[in-house]
Amino acid sequence: MPSPKVSVIMNCYNSSTYLREAIDSVYAQSYEDWELIFWDNASTDNSAAIAKSYDGKLRYFHAEKMVPLGHARNLAIEMACGEYIAFLDCDDVWLPEKLEKQIGFLEANTDVAMVYSDILSIDVNGNLIENYLKNKKFYRGNIFEKLLIYNFIAILTVVLRKKILDEVGMFDASYMIDEDYELFLRISESHKIDFLDVPLAKYRIHGNNLCRKTDILVKEQNQILNYWMERKDMGIKVWFSVHFMKLRLYLRLLKFYLLNSIKVV
Repeated sequence: MPSPKVSVIMNCYNSSTYLREAIDSVYAQSYEDWELIFWDNASTDNSAAIAKSYDGKLRYFHAEKMVPLGHARNLAIEMACGEYIAFLDCDDVWLPEKLEKQIGFLEANTDVAMVYSDILSIDVNGNLIENYLKNKKFYRGNIFEKLLIYNFIAILTVVLRKKILDEVGMFDASYMIDEDYELFLRISESHKIDFLDVPLAKYRIHGNNLCRKTDILVKEQNQILNYWMERKDMGIKVWFSVHFMKLRLYLRLLKFYLLNSIKVV
């Protein structure tokens, strides 16, 4: 049996609430040459039972102990057989033509390492949240300097060539939240990244989103920026971009602490 063209990476930890909806959105893809690598990060709910209820296109793996998400993503990727890698978290949803549009684009544009897309936001019931990402800007081509200023790439919209990970390395397992941003910067430093200006996925907003842990997120982004700031081969334009981003991070963290101190009172 030939290897599938796309390996969809789904990492799960006690994610049963929206899990079936997420998996169903992969099975509903108009592009059918895929496998789903389901990495169960030592869940204790019924996530395993849900995942195992699907057919052989979903390959289930169970970890004996929980590890940080970046490490878990790497373990799942090591099991992948596809030429392309895509990502979907257990609370999010793909639109049916996502893989068809993105794989078609990458097949036609061999100089592109990775492609991402626009995105919709939904609430806990799957209803669209209007204007949540209204002011978000997206870029294409040599986007490294733009990406240093802020992360505009949602991992659930990404499809990348697996061979790129052999060149730049996989996720940095030391990060708890921002492992995707760190990887995208390494890819964009030396590779072309493109963008499809159409929503191809739905990001679910709820109280347990990892990105809501602002203090950890700011700490990790600051660590990432410090690395690029210390690179001696970085030009003055990159240096200013990094400092601008660091200023935004400090303001965000200050706002976070002020809001939380008011709540405590």
